[in-house]
Amino acid sequence: NLSNKLAELNVGSQLCSSEASPEMRQIRVLENRLDKAMIKHNEAQSIRKTYESIVKRLKEERNGFDNQLQAIERTIKSKERDYEELLLLSHDAYHAKEMAQAELHRFEQGVMEERNQRDREVQEKKALVEQRVAMNKKLEEHQKTLKAQQ
Repeated sequence: NLSNKLAELNVGSQLCSSEASPEMRQIRVLENRLDKAMIKHNEAQSIRKTYESIVKRLKEERNGFDNQLQAIERTIKSKERDYEELLLLSHDAYHAKEMAQAELHRFEQGVMEERNQRDREVQEKKALVEQRVAMNKKLEEHQKTLKAQQ
């Protein structure tokens, strides 16, 4: 009985150990599939690690970008305040310019009036001098005629 079983096992093991047996072919097919699955698994792990490192780097960059964005926003607010101050200064400067131009115009008007007044006075004095010269001339002629009559 045991001999029979041993003989059966020997025959079965010879069948299994032969390369052509369907069980061995199935085992080789399964081993190939397992190898391919392991290769795909390793590739997937490598890709996952790559993506994880990319995500990590992007998170670090995001923190840097947040800081840069905050700095840029602060700069923009500062520039807007500077712009408002410059705008006020511009309005003040324009007003001062207008006031200075008005003052200059008033001054020029005063100078023109003074010049015109001086010209009138000079003309009046010239006329007065001419009258006196003419009077003196008449007086001299009158005195000459009186002396000539004597």
